[in-house]
Amino acid sequence: MESHSSIIKAIGSTRNSWIGHSISLRISFYPSYFPNGYLGVDQFFVLSGFLMCMLLKKTQNMPVSSAFIHFYSRRFKRILPLYLLFILLTLVALYTMFPDSSLVQNQSSATKALLFVSNRPHTGEEDYFEKLLIAIDLFTHTWSLSVEIQFYFIVPLIFLIGNGLNGPLKYGYYSILGIF
Repeated sequence: MESHSSIIKAIGSTRNSWIGHSISLRISFYPSYFPNGYLGVDQFFVLSGFLMCMLLKKTQNMPVSSAFIHFYSRRFKRILPLYLLFILLTLVALYTMFPDSSLVQNQSSATKALLFVSNRPHTGEEDYFEKLLIAIDLFTHTWSLSVEIQFYFIVPLIFLIGNGLNGPLKYGYYSILGIF
């Protein structure tokens, strides 16, 4: 089993890598010069998954209901207050400072953001960066949190199933999941 300090070092180096990629994300508004600026988001998801699995591993000896309550209460206490405040303030700004023509698009997007399903596939006419630049959809960027929350719902179940398996069956289970 790995020591606590080696895990912290791994997180630190992953974080440093993410910081480097986030710099490229900041300059992603110049896609002809830096075409892969979105890689910082990918690095964040890797780090988030690593930390989530580490936290789940710590709860494996707890009763299942207690482990899930502990895991989800920590996640939602961290994410939901600021996220809901953001949605509320954005809606206030939408109704007070934006033209009526942007209401329909943003009402639908706010609903998707509240339900954590704003990561739906975009059509060919939609361009993420163009939407950000012209502020058509004020909730365009909430897709990443939708992915993260969906990940929070799926991974504990995967972990619970894997935790109930032993030996080669456990390795086979995780290998099959790794392929997909």
